[in-house]
Amino acid sequence: MPIQADGLASSRNRLAENQKGISFGKMKWSAFFIFGLLSCLSSGETVESTPRFSQELQEKAADGDSDAQFQMGDCYFFGLGVPKDMREGVSWYRKAAEAGHMKAQFNLGGCFHEGMGVEPDLMAAIQWWRKSAGQDYAPAEISIGDCYIFGKGLAQDEAEGVRWFRKAAVQNYPAAQHRLGNCYYHGQGVRKDLVQSIQWYRKAAAQGYRPSQKALRDLGDDGSD
Repeated sequence: MPIQADGLASSRNRLAENQKGISFGKMKWSAFFIFGLLSCLSSGETVESTPRFSQELQEKAADGDSDAQFQMGDCYFFGLGVPKDMREGVSWYRKAAEAGHMKAQFNLGGCFHEGMGVEPDLMAAIQWWRKSAGQDYAPAEISIGDCYIFGKGLAQDEAEGVRWFRKAAVQNYPAAQHRLGNCYYHGQGVRKDLVQSIQWYRKAAAQGYRPSQKALRDLGDDGSD
């Protein structure tokens, strides 16, 4: 059911009383760098599916299987069944990314952004994130959105950032829904709209996304319309 403006009166009143807003801030970039280990969870897979190094996996990767190459990247990057070696992990991510594997493209972009296993290169990071986002991979879409919002490697364009956040949010990706909530709260790239802000915070909070749950508490929102 859509949230009615009068149903937000208590939230507005509490907000006005203590003049407390939701801090958009410069969110820590490394928090957006969700490697394959966490990507498993975002795609509905289980912790038990986390890759472990094996001879069979290595042979599949050597034969050009991009999923196996991506998993080999995880194995080396995180030290799953083999000694941790970020550079080797990046090497396998690159093989999978060049074959079009969207999660590997996202991870490779993150490696370039953070300078993990490779020299930092923001433009290379954006290039790989764009390839991943081109396959509608939500973590990559919000990474591109962040670049536009903060003007990192791209000309600052808040409206374009919001467009990328929305692409990921409609996939029910909570981090994107939270960002949209922030944008509507602050009028960043969109017209300021507390009703819309709370709608998006609620969607993310319902999935257990803690920043949105905190935002709703700060607004005094109890979830009722």
